[in-house]
Amino acid sequence: MSVEIVTFGCRLNAFESEVIVREAERAGLSDTIVINSCAVTSEAVAQARQSIRRLKRERPEVRIVVTGCAAQTEPEMFASMPEVDRVLGNDEKMGADAWGAARTALEGAAKLDAPASEKIAVADIMAVPTAAVIRVRFRWARWSNKSAPWSSAAMPRSC
Repeated sequence: MSVEIVTFGCRLNAFESEVIVREAERAGLSDTIVINSCAVTSEAVAQARQSIRRLKRERPEVRIVVTGCAAQTEPEMFASMPEVDRVLGNDEKMGADAWGAARTALEGAAKLDAPASEKIAVADIMAVPTAAVIRVRFRWARWSNKSAPWSSAAMPRSC
């Protein structure tokens, strides 16, 4: 098995899930399920937690990585779940470097009782540069074929 993904939430999460799988596989992850979570409602968070427990019961050999909005807002809660091996924040989930670091951390976590704090790779979302937000909006507009008030010409050079 390579990398599988379970997506909760909006269409943006669905789009990002394709990128996440590609980056995780490029980083060399295998036998891993990624939960791309949503935090819009408490029910969405509960569904993600329930899915994590069920997946680990059914497939105890897989590693579980949780990312997405719920992972961003409640990383400690997910990290404290014994079924979860890694928690990646919203900024980290789209980057190749974060998936490479996740692979290193997961391979080094042969010690199954790692403290929850060692499982978390979540940056302060308020510190994410504005350019990243613009880039995501641009990708979303292109992916959804919707016209948007921004264009590639308006993109900062760093994008």
